[in-house]
This record gives sequence, structure tokens and C-alpha cells, in this order.
Amino acid sequence: MSLRDARHAAGFTQGELAARAGVSRQLISAVEVGRHLPRIDAALALAGALGTRVDELFGARRAPEDIRTGAVPPRGTVVRAGLVGDRVVTAPLTSERSGWGVGDAVVRDGSVEWLSPRTAGLVVVGCEPGLHLLERLLRERGMGSIAVLASNAVALDALVAGRAHAAVVHGQPETLVAPEGVDRFRIATWRVGLTSDAAGDWVRGALAGKMPVIQREQGAGVQNTFEAAVDAVSLPIAGPTVGGHVEAAERSLLLGLPAVTIEPAATALGLGFHPLATHEVELWVDARWRGDRLVSDAVNTMVTRRFIARLEAVGGYDLSRVGSQIA
Repeated sequence: MSLRDARHAAGFTQGELAARAGVSRQLISAVEVGRHLPRIDAALALAGALGTRVDELFGARRAPEDIRTGAVPPRGTVVRAGLVGDRVVTAPLTSERSGWGVGDAVVRDGSVEWLSPRTAGLVVVGCEPGLHLLERLLRERGMGSIAVLASNAVALDALVAGRAHAAVVHGQPETLVAPEGVDRFRIATWRVGLTSDAAGDWVRGALAGKMPVIQREQGAGVQNTFEAAVDAVSLPIAGPTVGGHVEAAERSLLLGLPAVTIEPAATALGLGFHPLATHEVELWVDARWRGDRLVSDAVNTMVTRRFIARLEAVGGYDLSRVGSQIA
């Protein structure tokens, strides 16, 4: 049982537990988010105040979990790793065409071996190419942030299961219905649709099911929009499935087929683009982390000139309300 779970089970606020154990509330907050391990005297005091044992609070932790799937990564895998409370969550190394990626940890039997000092940072999953930029900027500030690209459905599953602090989702405003216990922040507005550099009326051919289309997996916001626009009798449309917006645009350029993607990905590769809908892009944060520095640092980074200028340079982004909270 984690310190947070034990405190909630006992019905204590952080301040109440701090007073009973004779420690600071800041120490309890740091322990609960995985930023600090208490000294033995503080650990004994906390266990005593909660009526439990030190080994139950600070002993063996759960096995590492893949952020997307919840599965334990194979033994010996080098991974990007982060902390969500007392849970160690992992993601595969990002693809780097120029060389090997740098990992945070190696998966061992039921645990991880950290390759560098572990530091707390926002773990966020979702379908926005700018997430890797956010991760890089946060890591430059010494935070162990991890950003994982995944569809809306996978991102929400990770958020609800507690494998991420936050999820990035997108859709038309009327479709964005957040689960209870979520704080919402705006990131951007962009258009979703079809991209290609082919000649001829490829849009009509794609929507009529007369040619293969590079598509996203079921549950992806752009895929839902595409299927809603296609003549129902033409479903399912033939074509390969890819795992992200940029990959879809790259595959379109390589294969000469239309692809389902977002305008920024098409613009970045100089492809033609036919819009099907305008989507709002939002950051949904588990309210358990409300007020935590992990969240405030991420939101503050999104409104910096470095973050905004990079996305504006790509094109296709409306960032006029980035960082604003949705009531």
C-alpha cells in the first residue's frame, strides 16, 4: 500500500498526518509523488501514525508497468521510466534515426534498475506530436517527464488506470466529455482530415472507398472523424494502419496514398490537406495531482515562447488559448 493510499484509508489530510507524525506536510507531499524517500525516523513516525509497518509503506514496490498497456516490459529492456505516485511506469525508447536513444532504467525481475537519479515529472500520454517537445523542455529543467504518443482511447485508459498524471485528448467540442475527477486545460485547436501529394481527385476517391487510405487505429479521434465522413456503404476502407499523426503523413509521402491525419503533420511535410473537422486539443489532469508542481510546471511550460514558437513554426496550430483552464 502506498503512503497516499494508506493516508486516504485512514481519512487524514496531508496536514493532519504531518501533525500526527511530527513531520512536515511538504515531506508527505514529496513522498506521495515519488520525489523523496523519508529517512528511517520519519518512515517509522509515518507508519506509527497510520497504524501500519514501515515495510508495508516503503517496502517492495509494484512491478514496472508500460504506460500504454499496463504490461510488465520484458526483462533486460532499456526504457524511459517515470513515477506516478509510487508506481514506476515505462515507455519504449523514442525512435532516433541518428543513433541510439538514452534510457532512464533497465527492467529487472519485478523492478527497474535506474540508470540515473530518479526525478519526479509529469507522465502524460496522448495524440499530439508537440508532447515530445513538452517532455524535452521539462527535462531540461531537471524533471523526469515522460510523454507517450497514443490514441484518445489508449490515453484515457492510462489516465483512468493511474498509469499517467495526464492525458492529451482531442475532438469536436461536443464530443469532449471528461470523466469525473479531471481538470481540463486548453492546448490548441487544429483541423483533422486527409493528406496527400497525389494528383487528381484523391479526396473524392478516398471518401468513396475507391482507393486505399492510410488510417489510424480504432479509438483514435481522427479515425472517428474520417469514418463519419465516409459513405457508410464503403466501410471498411482498405489501407494500412499507423500509430500516429506524423507517421501517417510520412507514410502518405512514401506510398503516394491519402492518409488520415492532422493539418500540422501535413503542413510539416509539405503535403496537400483536405479538412474534415476542427478539433480542440486538451490536457486532462487527474485531479489527485491538482496543485502539484508536476502539473503547474507543465502548464507554465506550454505558455512559454519556446513551446509556442516551435509549434507555430510547424503551422496548422491555433494556440491563442494555450494553458487556459476550462471550468
